[in-house]
Amino acid sequence: MASVPDTIVRTRTFRAYLSKSGHANLAAFLGQLTWLWNVALNQRRQAYERDGSSVSRYDQFKALTKTRQSADDAWQRFPVGAQRSVLARLDKAFKAFFRRVKEGEKPGFPRYKQARGVRSFSMPSPKIHGNGEWSWVGIKGIGRIRFRGMPEGTVKLLRIVKTARRVNIQFVCETPHDAKPDTRPAIGLDLGINARVALTTGERFPGVKVDRSELKRRQRKVSRADRGSRNRRKKVRTLAREWQRVREREQGALHELTTRIVCEHGAWLAVEDLETRNMMRNPKLARRIAEQQWNRLVWMLSYKAESAGGRLVKVDPRHTSQDCSACGHRPRERIDLSVRVYRCKQCGHEQDRDVNAAHNILQRAYGPNPAGASAGARGATRAATAASV
Repeated sequence: MASVPDTIVRTRTFRAYLSKSGHANLAAFLGQLTWLWNVALNQRRQAYERDGSSVSRYDQFKALTKTRQSADDAWQRFPVGAQRSVLARLDKAFKAFFRRVKEGEKPGFPRYKQARGVRSFSMPSPKIHGNGEWSWVGIKGIGRIRFRGMPEGTVKLLRIVKTARRVNIQFVCETPHDAKPDTRPAIGLDLGINARVALTTGERFPGVKVDRSELKRRQRKVSRADRGSRNRRKKVRTLAREWQRVREREQGALHELTTRIVCEHGAWLAVEDLETRNMMRNPKLARRIAEQQWNRLVWMLSYKAESAGGRLVKVDPRHTSQDCSACGHRPRERIDLSVRVYRCKQCGHEQDRDVNAAHNILQRAYGPNPAGASAGARGATRAATAASV
């Protein structure tokens, strides 16, 4: 049986500060990467249409090397590792496309990059300099990129991401996993719309409804502007910045929620393994479901629970809101969503519908008596996790 990993991989994000010439160099490099993506994608399409052959990323790496040797200094001006990262991302997109075709899902063929273009690139093993408050990295052709603080652990990868509002610098770091196993009782979480999360402790976190008034106002301004005009491009950039504000605000709220759950309640968690895409086929609930961001919430809980010495377990979601958490009875007639209090006709158990579902989720993950046997259940699930890694 494999042991629990000694290290964990985390991504640290900092706001990047560039000079005026650095911003210009970054824009020129991202434009070059956009052209490279489109040419590489076209090469793969033409090879398949011509004779059914495929082009690997290593073939395109070799072609890039020849281009750097024979072309002008514009290609040698920037690091080859960053240029290759776009070709590797394209190869990953094709592999995901073929996987979806094989599994019968919507294929989603890789697309050409249009006006927005490539917005990020990565480089391996950067050298970081620092003098206390400020740190910086030097990238060939772009210049010095500064940021506040210093990433913890061993940096394996550097990523530069340009958003509508700012430039971010991300470090993929490997850090020691020295957290002691959490000894608090395991808890179950039921994800919903009226209550974004309901816990077995009885605590409920209200659902989210995104305020789109400012987005709609800016979108109307874009619609009234003449297509192709400079004024329209300016308003499109303003709209993109507002979308970025909304995303960052919602992401910050998610971080606060998930951190509170792990710190105040426990690191051994159980949630439903929901098929969100199938649930969003309901046109009346699609937007509300999307606003709750269940997948991102579960992903944040997963890595935060691991860092705190616990684990997140996903269980089958069928009948979690229909079964009685006290006696296990399932009514013959399905309980409608409008019924918010669960009342068992078998044993008389009465509880909030979402909290009752959270108890069922907890029992499916850690057994019928999770509070009393939490230590053994946590040890077993921890061993199972280590064996599956």
